[in-house]
Amino acid sequence: MTSGLLKAFTNNRLILKWIMVLLAGFGFIWSMQLFIAGNAYYSVKNDIEVWQLSPNKASVQKINSGLAKIANAIDYFPNNALYYQIQGQLFEWKAVVEKKNKELDSVELDRQRNNANLNNAALSYEKSLLLRPTWSGSWIGLASVKLQQGELDSEFYHYLENAKLAGPQDAIVHKFIVEFGLEMFSARSIHYVKIKEQLKQHLNLGLQNPLSRDFVLKAIQKHNASETVCRWLRDASYPVRKRISNCITYD
Repeated sequence: MTSGLLKAFTNNRLILKWIMVLLAGFGFIWSMQLFIAGNAYYSVKNDIEVWQLSPNKASVQKINSGLAKIANAIDYFPNNALYYQIQGQLFEWKAVVEKKNKELDSVELDRQRNNANLNNAALSYEKSLLLRPTWSGSWIGLASVKLQQGELDSEFYHYLENAKLAGPQDAIVHKFIVEFGLEMFSARSIHYVKIKEQLKQHLNLGLQNPLSRDFVLKAIQKHNASETVCRWLRDASYPVRKRISNCITYD
């Protein structure tokens, strides 16, 4: 009897030992996957931030490399909404760069390739939103795709509204609305009428937010709109107005 109990106890210890080894092995593999995926994400994120400051540094080769890294990260963690969002950004950049380069001889092939990139971007953003519906960046991504496709329809404004509801204070929302709004204002587009109140609001909020402030100031300068924006924001706080060129004078 005692011998049987001892044998059972020994077997249980052996089983427990192997369970611990297997758990440690799975933990190590998971940690390595997390490390690889995290490195891939931040590498791509850093590249995109560089391209945003210097668009000429973006290339199809670099973008394809980034897409491969993010695809690998998604293989490891297919339920990470952030990875799909940044994948969408890469497809958008690919559409922009390839359209600029016009590497193909056929206009029709260029158009098809551009549409394919934008459709892939939209698909990535939609996957991101399935996992996290309140992610303002992915709603802005869908609006950005519609803008590049020249489809400023009810769906475009629906995406924009959802982005504002999801992240009314998010820098990415301020940036997109300010750039789009000032572009429509400069072009004297009918869409300026639709966006003008939101534009004024997000100019104010964007100048308050340190993560969007520089972008907003550059957008104002780009569109030579300092005087107009100063007039729009006449009721804004002093710290906001003083950032706009020649908006505050000392006589």
